Amino acid sequence: MLITSDSSFLAHRSLHVWKKIGQGSFSKVYLSKFGDAENNSGKLMATKVINKNRVSTKFVEKFLPRELDVMLKLRHPYIVKVYSVFQNGYKIYINMEYAENGDMFKYLQKMELTEAQIRSWLLQILCAFSYMHGVGVVHRDLKCENILLTSRYNLRIADFGFARFVDRGRNPGADTVCGTMTYSAPELLYGERPYNPVAVDVWAIGVVLFIMCNNVPPFRKSHKKEMHRKQMDKHFAFRRSSGRSRTLIDLTNTFLEPNVLKRTKIKTALQHPWIKEGNIKMPADVAIANETITASISEPIITETSLRVPEFHYQLPEYEKSISTDNELFTAVVEEIEVFEPKTLKLKK
Repeated sequence: MLITSDSSFLAHRSLHVWKKIGQGSFSKVYLSKFGDAENNSGKLMATKVINKNRVSTKFVEKFLPRELDVMLKLRHPYIVKVYSVFQNGYKIYINMEYAENGDMFKYLQKMELTEAQIRSWLLQILCAFSYMHGVGVVHRDLKCENILLTSRYNLRIADFGFARFVDRGRNPGADTVCGTMTYSAPELLYGERPYNPVAVDVWAIGVVLFIMCNNVPPFRKSHKKEMHRKQMDKHFAFRRSSGRSRTLIDLTNTFLEPNVLKRTKIKTALQHPWIKEGNIKMPADVAIANETITASISEPIITETSLRVPEFHYQLPEYEKSISTDNELFTAVVEEIEVFEPKTLKLKK
């Protein structure tokens, strides 16, 4: 639990911490409430606490400022919202949207999805990544654990610890190896440098799609060289009991294409027959149109050379404002649905 000084610091900012709901390699996440702690009014949120004294210098100087900068600038219906950032001594508090139903990884341990549900979730993922890539941001750590579920079982992409900006006008090369081995593209395992981080994100989407279809990853954890060989040979198969359609299997194969030049692109995937079978109404252009990311004037820009996080917070009504769709920010929104009658997972041996 947070120590008394932490709780007191947050309480002065109308944030009341209830309990720990998660923990990562570099942080702890608490359920908190903005507003009056004595009654039912207020806004539930997730407060991520990072202790700079307990992480590496590289993380503090490179990855943390980059994560904050990215998260404060991104605004999309399927990306977790950041409401405010505080710094108190060596601790940083990131107050974010609270996803009531946990993450996709835990959900898929107990449930299996229909193709209609897979289609809705995949579209939400594709819309979020089309937006991110369109404004020059790559995630580099997509996995089921980083996809959160709201009260209505819609998705929120989270955890931008390895995200970075890329130059959209040039080849978006990257050198730092990030992410989890299960979701790593073959070019990462092979050691290709620089690699295309956009294509790496697309591969990870394919792994998530496969898991949504089968409740297991396409390539089981093994030695890096062995996994790379399986990836290059396309040595994966759908569970027979999954009963997935041929068009869905075909779409999955286009994501899990080991040849970077032949791997599908998000724009192409959105036009795939299996996507169109669902007849989900959505705008033709799902990416942001403008050349640069525009942050709200009330939000600080945290540079990679400074760890001084200006203290700021919104008034409560700001939380309820809709996503901007004016000239500066154009985002496409697939209609949010309530996931219907999920089937209990029954895996055959």
